[in-house]
Order: sequence, then C-alpha cells, then structure tokens
Amino acid sequence: MDRVIVLGATGTIGKVIVKDLVESGIDVVAADLDQAKLNELKTWIGKKITTTTLNIRDLEATKEVLRQGRVCVNATNYIFNLDAMNAASAVGVDVLDLGGLFKVTNEQLKLDAQMKDANILAITGMGSDPGSSNVFCRYGVNMLDSAKEIHIRYGSTTSGATFAFAADTVIDEAVKNAIAVKNGVLVEIPPLADEEFTHFHNDLGIQKTYSIIHSELATLPTSFPGVKEITYKDTWDPATIEKIRMLQELGLVDTAELEDGTVPRRQLVSLLSKVLSKREKPVWGKDSLLVEVVGKKNGNDARVRLELLTGYHEEWGASPTQYATAIPASIVAQMLLKGEITEKGVKPPELCVDPETYISYLKKKNVELFLTYSETKKQ
Repeated sequence: MDRVIVLGATGTIGKVIVKDLVESGIDVVAADLDQAKLNELKTWIGKKITTTTLNIRDLEATKEVLRQGRVCVNATNYIFNLDAMNAASAVGVDVLDLGGLFKVTNEQLKLDAQMKDANILAITGMGSDPGSSNVFCRYGVNMLDSAKEIHIRYGSTTSGATFAFAADTVIDEAVKNAIAVKNGVLVEIPPLADEEFTHFHNDLGIQKTYSIIHSELATLPTSFPGVKEITYKDTWDPATIEKIRMLQELGLVDTAELEDGTVPRRQLVSLLSKVLSKREKPVWGKDSLLVEVVGKKNGNDARVRLELLTGYHEEWGASPTQYATAIPASIVAQMLLKGEITEKGVKPPELCVDPETYISYLKKKNVELFLTYSETKKQ
C-alpha cells in the first residue's frame, strides 16, 4: 500500500507537500481539522486525493487514519510531534516531521527504543532547515577527512511577509534562547543575538543574520562529536523583530493560561492567521539555505559550501519558504516508500538519509544547488 498520510495537510507547508506527492504519482490521504479547508485543498490539487477530518490529539482516530498508509508526514505544529510518533508506532508506520524547535526534538529522541520495538523509523525534522540543512552537513563532513566547524545560514530577499510559515513557530524563534556549540560546549544565546553579515549567493548578496533556536542543534553535536563549532543563524526583517518584541512586552505571546482560561498566544496566532492573509502583499524574492563545513582534507585547511536557492513557484502559488520546506518532506517520504531508507528507531536526517541519493532527487525540483569546495595548500 504505497500511500502517504499527510497530517496538517491544509497548512502553509502541508498543502505543498500534498501537491508535490500527488504530482510525483503518490497516493495521498490528506488529514486536517477543517473539512471546508480540505475541500479547498482537493480543488487546488486538481487530482484525486482522499481527505479525512482528524484531531491529532485523538490517538485512536489518528491510528485509524495512519493504518491507511505506509508513511506519515506530520506537517502539523511541532507541539504535536510526539502525538504523531505515538500513533505511528502503534500501527507500524514510518513517520517524519518538519522539526521540533530543539526542545521537542530532544523529547522525540527519547522514543528511540519505542520506535525500534515497532520496527519503524521516525525522522526528526525533514523540511528545509532542519532537513536539507542536516543532509548537507553530512555531505560536507563526508567530503572532508575531519570537520571542526559547521555553520548553517538562511537568507531571503522576500519583503512584506511578517510570517513566512507558522506564526507560532516564528514567535518562538524570536523569543526563546538560541543554541550553539562553542569550543565543544552546547551553550544558550539570547534570541536574535550574535548578529553577523553573511555572504549569500549574488542573487541575495550580503545580509544580516541572527542566532535563533533551531532543531539542528539538538542532533548535530552528537552526530558529529568532533565538530567544536556549530551555529545556526537566520535573516530577519527588522520590522518583524520590532513587532514581535512589542507583542512580547504586551504579554500577547505568553503561553500560560489566564484566570478565565484564555491563552494569549493561542488567541494571537488564531487572529494573525485570519488577518495577515488579507492585509499582507508580499513581494517574493529568493531564499537561500547555506551550509558551510570547515575542516581538513589531505592535511590542508578545507571548506565545503552548499547553497540551495529557491524562488517563488508561480504555478502553485507557493512562496520560496513553502516550497523549500515542503519538497524535502515529499522527497524523503518517497525514499521511504521505495525502501531507500532502511534504518529503524528515531533518527535525524544526517544519520539516515543518504546525501547523494537525496541530492539527486532535489536537483530535479525547481531549485538551484551550488557546491563550492576549497582547499588551502602550503606552497
């Protein structure tokens, strides 16, 4: 039964995952809370898909849905990652998600024995970053004799979009402490700190990037224990930073329940999803995912640089961020169906997705991938 179940199928990323799977000839079951949105999705896809309403918090209902397929792509909010994994292990279905924003990823890794007992694989974070970023790190490390630094950067020239993906996740990235490995030690950094100017592809140029909390730092330090410097930084529109900090000062991003049962963050995110889609008119540019691995090759200093450029997908109406995040999940779901990934347990992408195979699929998509290798030799 070569069918993929997509949870959160009508979301910003979920719908593009469904689209790419269907365009790739894969049978899809699209699950989400709202039947009206599922009907809209079916119309947009334009080809046959099965839809079903589902509350992922309902374990028995989720198990029934997952029994209809071989692979589950969890495109819901990261707070539901454990729910998806528990349902998948109960029915023996491989599962992957789009990341756990570090702390949830750490909780997911604790379920390794449970997934192995169920004889399934759960891949933590298989979108753009985490996801492609992790696989690129493995590619770079493999090219060198030894690696000592890994630096991941994300840049964009899109303007006018306050929240390029899930508002809840964007807010968390802006208000929670970032994580990095410095001198071999995992450390916390204030959010949006450690500013630097990053040189991206000429299409983007030089952009200011900031440290934010990200899932890669939950797995790369143990996957590559010899690497002593690991950082993740993202470009941010100063206007977005200012808006989120104002909301934070007003207490509107708080996740604690008030006396009347209201959760400020929940109310805010719900309102943003309704308002911003009507008010914002983004000017789409290009996104860049840049991974640099620094180390030694043949006794010389060496550097591997992989940069993935993604533009607006006009035919699908998909933003660069949507496309760059959705396509990796679709590719790896298909690799699982084909038996090209065979590990069991809980694994991050860098430990279970073969870089060469993955990149061969990625290069067939509407993206540009650039590889630069440099080695400094003493004359």
